[in-house]
Amino acid sequence: MLAVDAMPNSSSVSMSIWLPYGSRNEKPQHRGFFHYIEHMLFKGTSDKNARQLARIFESTGGFVNAFSERSATCIHCTMPADNWREACRTMLDMAFLSVFPAEEFEKEKVVIISEILQTEDDPEESAHEHFFHRFWPGQTVGLPIAAQVDEVSAITRDSLYEFYLTVFRPEFACISIAGRFLEEEAVDFVERLLERIAACRRAGPLLGSRDDGLLASVPAVAETFRLYEKNSSSLSYIIHGIQTIPPADNRAYLSSSIVNEIFGGSTISRLFQRLREDGGLCYTVFSSYEAEKTEGVWIIHLQTSKKQLPSALDMLEDEIARFAQEPPSPEEYEDACSRMAGLMKLAMDDSEYRQRRMARQYFAHGSIESVEQELAQLGAIEYDEIVLAAANVAASGRARFVFGAVPQAKLMERGYLEYDAH
Repeated sequence: MLAVDAMPNSSSVSMSIWLPYGSRNEKPQHRGFFHYIEHMLFKGTSDKNARQLARIFESTGGFVNAFSERSATCIHCTMPADNWREACRTMLDMAFLSVFPAEEFEKEKVVIISEILQTEDDPEESAHEHFFHRFWPGQTVGLPIAAQVDEVSAITRDSLYEFYLTVFRPEFACISIAGRFLEEEAVDFVERLLERIAACRRAGPLLGSRDDGLLASVPAVAETFRLYEKNSSSLSYIIHGIQTIPPADNRAYLSSSIVNEIFGGSTISRLFQRLREDGGLCYTVFSSYEAEKTEGVWIIHLQTSKKQLPSALDMLEDEIARFAQEPPSPEEYEDACSRMAGLMKLAMDDSEYRQRRMARQYFAHGSIESVEQELAQLGAIEYDEIVLAAANVAASGRARFVFGAVPQAKLMERGYLEYDAH
């Protein structure tokens, strides 16, 4: 899949290459492979070493990066528009013609283990990892994306490279480009590069089939609970999670996003105004909504002190209950729609935003709509739709988790049980 978005007045070009699978698709013997591959894409191709690859982007003021998620793996770059062809060629080589030098593989293993240990030392990161492990128990989607130290330690260069050759193939990818270029020229240029890559791979190691290395993405099965976990952190981290069916289309996704804006998506949201501004109970509080083809997930996140935790929990529960009893007002609905439309308009000049949104839409809904089409969809969403969507979210089953500095007696009074992550 190739998606292009020409921006004649832009000074940049942004490109991303997405594979529609991540840690949730890893078999037990492949735990941590996608995250490890993400690192190895920067370590050398058939004609360039790691420094030469980095220099192509950094020497012009551009940047290149990558990330792995539960359901996707992506490498992306942004460059001055005059350099887009060289960046495009290099990105495709990194994604599909990397060679995984043995010495780089061993050095990067140390780096990845350090990254995992750093995450374990971060209480906020640990809180979310422990929450999802309990939210989706016994399922790969609930496991840490980077895997555990012992799992990474056991990975060999040959097994990782064989997996990469099997799974990282152009025919499975979405390539998304936005910025200043001629659309027909960009399409022709990328297609010719992909033909070259196909010829190089045919002449290289024998490829397996896609099914040899992946688990299918199936809807996760979420649990509801009230649990707490003690930690040496000086703060308490409150995480609530709700799983819903995935949005049927982009309009449904936008409706849920409006509800999120009203509830906890900005500083004028109900959560921020009540718990931060009125209550003074926390520094950080927000909600988020993310959707995959398999499920939608709402997360509420709050950080507070051990002393303020009981009051913060009670006020949070009150706000969630109020969301069901007092639907969003017309003013809240109008503010949320206006804010989302404004953010889209401000981002229209951002080539990175435009290429990412195309890939996300394609993976979520199988189609891509322009920013103008999406703005029209947003403007067509009625107030009554948002009232109904908000009521559905507020009435959904919820997982409640507290991590960090906890007053155990106060939590037990509120129905929380202690959770041993081990």
